[in-house]
Amino acid sequence: MDAVYCKGLTFRYSSADAPVLQDIDIRIGRGELVMLMGHSGCGKTTLLKLLKPEISPRGDMTGEIRIFGEKAVSPQPKVGYAAQSPEDGFVSDRVRGEIMFAPENAGLDAAEVRRLAAETITRFGLGKLAERKLSELSGGEKQLVSLCAALVMQPEILLLDEPFSRLDPVTAEDMSALILRLNRETGMTVIIAEHSTELLFAECDRVIFLEDGRIIADGTPRETAAVKAAESFMPAAARAFAGYEPVPLTVREGRRLLAEIPHKREVPLGERKTFGEDALRAEGVRFAWGRKDDDILAGADILLHRGEHLALIGANGSGKTTLLRCLAGLCRAYSGKVEVFGKRQKKQGAVTAMLPQEAADLFVQPTVREDYIYALRAMGKPEDRADEMLERMGCGHLGDMHPYDLSGGEMQLCGLGRVLLCEPEILLLDEPTKGLDAEARRRIGDMVRKLCAEGRAVLTVTHDMEYAAETADSCGILCGGRVESLMPAAGFFAKAGYLSTAAGRIARGEVKNAYTAEMLRLAAGGVE
Repeated sequence: MDAVYCKGLTFRYSSADAPVLQDIDIRIGRGELVMLMGHSGCGKTTLLKLLKPEISPRGDMTGEIRIFGEKAVSPQPKVGYAAQSPEDGFVSDRVRGEIMFAPENAGLDAAEVRRLAAETITRFGLGKLAERKLSELSGGEKQLVSLCAALVMQPEILLLDEPFSRLDPVTAEDMSALILRLNRETGMTVIIAEHSTELLFAECDRVIFLEDGRIIADGTPRETAAVKAAESFMPAAARAFAGYEPVPLTVREGRRLLAEIPHKREVPLGERKTFGEDALRAEGVRFAWGRKDDDILAGADILLHRGEHLALIGANGSGKTTLLRCLAGLCRAYSGKVEVFGKRQKKQGAVTAMLPQEAADLFVQPTVREDYIYALRAMGKPEDRADEMLERMGCGHLGDMHPYDLSGGEMQLCGLGRVLLCEPEILLLDEPTKGLDAEARRRIGDMVRKLCAEGRAVLTVTHDMEYAAETADSCGILCGGRVESLMPAAGFFAKAGYLSTAAGRIARGEVKNAYTAEMLRLAAGGVE
């Protein structure tokens, strides 16, 4: 029996003119591991939500959805769902309460609720977070809590929307291994909407690729790698060795192929850039949530120059977002100083703007365009800049959408446009590529390069190692409340070990200095 069956499924949001899904026909067997892929806004999240009727979006739907042969109706306890933005689904203020909510809501007795919660918290290593407030958790920690809340009722189908987007590389690898075990060892059907293909892609039974709301490919990972429209979404190994047969899909397969073919033993590092004046300087910044709490920042120092793009990486919960908020003047450190263009910063200034991890927090009007106009009016700027910015972000078609009807990637793009309306001299970005497909990520990178060329200064906090390697001028690690290893990005990634990119791991011991798929492709000479 099929776990999921969709026939002629079409859906249009109430605020949209065109359907986001069109004539979707899908059959997913019990115990399959399936990945949904496609550009931001192609309908992946909408499809997942329609499979969980309790959270179906408002709009017009036609067609048929069946779960284990029965019409999909609410409630659907056999289906668990972890959202791309965990805050959207949280109903409690603490971790334990969030995990206990589903069994409580199902009417289970108190003893059984406690048993299920304790088993889930223990199995997934949340013991240290169990009594924490959700508002105090990092984005990655919230994502882990969201996954556990989806699993506490031991569903037969698990729906995951961008489960790795907020996780540091090590935690993401642990999460992917856990998801694979759940699928392989319990027979749970797992459907993942995901842009990152370095994790789990090669392990999937099937990959379904969506474009403009329609399915254009449905096959094995290797079959999908041959689809032209999916080319930029593929793992680094597949992009570096495109044209070889069989195309490698994993780091291991890439290393094996690289060892077998003629290739250069070294690629040159780019020249070290020079920058302008000091734009943002922090010295000895210390921050804790309360007087009795441990320091999150323990003497952090950082220096950002005009024209520089600095990427800061670090583990979930290491304090990256907190540091950004202190630099933006949104949090007050109890010790240390922050200077903006040589002047002591005491509160949020007009020259600094920050894109928060939750870009939805920026919007207060019923449509994206109205929100842009609202912001422009408040700043005394011409209203026609709203449409100019939407076009600049590639979001002109989204102007009349309600912000909360946007996909995660569309929200990030529109949120960045909202921040850029302020024309800041210093731009602070918290996970700007979260939820973005490869092409949108590249567009953001090009935009950041242009801003830096104009003399702006950009500081990015990210778990996206490939984005940092391809776009940043400098890179550092936030560890133990301090910024460590701050150096030119080329040197950082050429030397990187455990925090390397997938391409860097393929190149290790074979091609010195290579850390991107393009560098690997050039080292291998390409294939005609």
